[in-house]
Amino acid sequence: MQDRPVQTQADKHPTTRPTTLLEVREEIDRIDAAMHALLIERSAVISDLIAIKKVQPPADDDPTRRTSAFRPAREASMMRDIIERHSGSLPLDTVESIWRVIISTFTYVQAPYDVIYARAGDDLAMRDSARFHFGYTVPLTVVDEPSEVLSGVGTRGDALGVVPLASRGAWWRALEAPDAPNVIARLPFVERPDHPAGMPCLVVANAPIDREVMAATVASIVLDDVGTLPAGLDVLAHSGERTLVSTQDSEALEALTDLLGREKVLIVGSHAPVFRL
Repeated sequence: MQDRPVQTQADKHPTTRPTTLLEVREEIDRIDAAMHALLIERSAVISDLIAIKKVQPPADDDPTRRTSAFRPAREASMMRDIIERHSGSLPLDTVESIWRVIISTFTYVQAPYDVIYARAGDDLAMRDSARFHFGYTVPLTVVDEPSEVLSGVGTRGDALGVVPLASRGAWWRALEAPDAPNVIARLPFVERPDHPAGMPCLVVANAPIDREVMAATVASIVLDDVGTLPAGLDVLAHSGERTLVSTQDSEALEALTDLLGREKVLIVGSHAPVFRL
């Protein structure tokens, strides 16, 4: 395991507020150096994590379904905590994007992966969304259709697929196959009206359904009229008689199963609780 960086003068806080431009610039330099030192220290902790995982793999790992070190439940919780404690004049968009780059990059350092995303008719918005959530270190591949995303992820253990909910057709039916990828996350992690990368998307991966993320179960159902759905269900997408829903309410899921029959309610994944500002 690596040694931790030794604290320097840059880590020490001044006792008085700066009163001149020179002092302000020196204070900015001190803060910048401290942030850089913390990033280096974080990388050392990630090295420790990698070493521990090599000798002590998680007990719930399924060897038949392995994906990147991406842990959407933890990331969603981290983003919620960051946003809830944020204050000051720095725009929230900047804070969220900085942390998304940090989290995604260190995840990539743990276990390299790439992201495959579908344009869904809005190439620029999807590219911005993918870069916002996954940064510039993680390789990105753009394809035209959700079906290409799912086939690209396939049975790989080192790829994430991102599909916008605005995609046409009942693309999620391909998730119903036993060996198909599962929904593991819903983006953005924090929903707000002015989000710069707010296009609603689902992340799919060749991974087991994470029980930690089962706060919201995602199901593919056969239903002609979504107006007859029980309360407590969120309609993610609809095409013809096929509907993709999610719910954090176990009673709503049971009511849906009672209404349609178990054979018409297929669990295709899960995502962290929705957090809206």
